[in-house]
Amino acid sequence: MDFPVDVLVSGIHEDLESSAHSYMNKLLYSNPDNTQNFTLPSMRKIQISPANVGFVPLYGANLKHKVLALFAPEDQFTAVALFLAGQWYAVEDILRTSNPAREGLVKVRSVGERTVLYVLNRIIYRTVEMGSNEVPFLCHGEDVFAKILWKKGEAVGFYSVKSKGSLCNSFVSQCYLLPVMDSIFVRKDHRGNGHGLQMLEDFVDSFKDDELGVKYPLTPAMQKVCRQYLSTYPADVDLLWEVEGVGGPYQKVKVEKVWIFVKFIILKTPFLAKSSWCESFFFFFHPLTLEMRDLPISTRTRNSECRQKKRLREEPEESTAENQPEKISRSLKTPHIQHLID
Repeated sequence: MDFPVDVLVSGIHEDLESSAHSYMNKLLYSNPDNTQNFTLPSMRKIQISPANVGFVPLYGANLKHKVLALFAPEDQFTAVALFLAGQWYAVEDILRTSNPAREGLVKVRSVGERTVLYVLNRIIYRTVEMGSNEVPFLCHGEDVFAKILWKKGEAVGFYSVKSKGSLCNSFVSQCYLLPVMDSIFVRKDHRGNGHGLQMLEDFVDSFKDDELGVKYPLTPAMQKVCRQYLSTYPADVDLLWEVEGVGGPYQKVKVEKVWIFVKFIILKTPFLAKSSWCESFFFFFHPLTLEMRDLPISTRTRNSECRQKKRLREEPEESTAENQPEKISRSLKTPHIQHLID
């Protein structure tokens, strides 16, 4: 069976929408006595009618491109299937691939891959797996840099980056001063396998800037991933910054300093670390919110010599075959990384 990501390789949004509009018109004028049903992987049947079918924007606030979605009667806000390539696909099937070469982290390029990214973010994370203390990600833009993590024929995670020079959503007249990883997600069933560190390493490999950002505030899970990275590559201590806004002089702090601050809080006030208002205290006294956040930028570059271990990177090679997903190869893979994160 071919899945949407395998079919929608060279297509364009206009073709997808044209097919959906034709289907919708036929549905509007169809005989109401001849009902149609769509069977979910759980074998539940959902009736297809104009009452529970509608267009949803693929890129959030950008209403230019839409996809046709099918909703369950009890929840008119969460799609259970999308109309792609002339037929309905359940959300679970949209996240699958029949291409064995699609494995690991693959850069998002095609309409099919953009749709997978939308489903992972907007449906799986936001409505199914997001914790009560977590904040939803914004819908990804049409041209955002993103990679999907594929594992054994299934999309299990993603990360996205605001590239240097791109406009900031919070400050529409300002551009990011450095690449910033602004979203990262791994499905619950696949956590604890080192995929967070794998994505951070790939982020470092994909951008050659002397400073790279991760979006403020760092979640506890992301703090752990950053610690694992800096423990493995201590010479990259000046590389990773926690960034708020566009990453100006008063909008970033070294990730290492954030971790030192966290350790100080835990050691000096253990009762606070277990209290319900610890998170509020942490962000109120976070280095980015104090005058100490005006930190001098390190003059060390990635080409400087250092006796400590530093991550080596190679430029990604472009795939010559159009049907082969792009993969990033790394020249350094230490044997002890896995046990640090399991």
